[in-house]
Amino acid sequence: MLEYVHFVPGRLRLRITALKQQRSAAEAAAKVAAIPKVTSAVANPGTGSLTINFDREQLSIGDLWEKLRTLGYIAEDELEPRNIQCTAPDGSAPNRFGRAVTGALIEAVVQHSAQALVRALL
Repeated sequence: MLEYVHFVPGRLRLRITALKQQRSAAEAAAKVAAIPKVTSAVANPGTGSLTINFDREQLSIGDLWEKLRTLGYIAEDELEPRNIQCTAPDGSAPNRFGRAVTGALIEAVVQHSAQALVRALL
């Protein structure tokens, strides 16, 4: 049934084998788009994916997950994305990682520039 989940706040992408049929994909997109606070639902029958954009301030991922389960797109034993996501509860892990990468990049650029300046002066 459900093969893949990608989640960022406000967007959920599912890969569901049954959606690899044009009719199933169109029906799924229409049903999911009708969920209150879902802003768009796009199904791709070529990949079997369903991308759902929603108002994260008014619809939690847990509530959306339950509605998708009720529609039959998610099995009872499937964990909701927040339980399988590799981030800190406050969402700070990606920010810390981004700052660390940016800091390392700036340090490398400054070091390279300083070395080039010293070579030019010698």
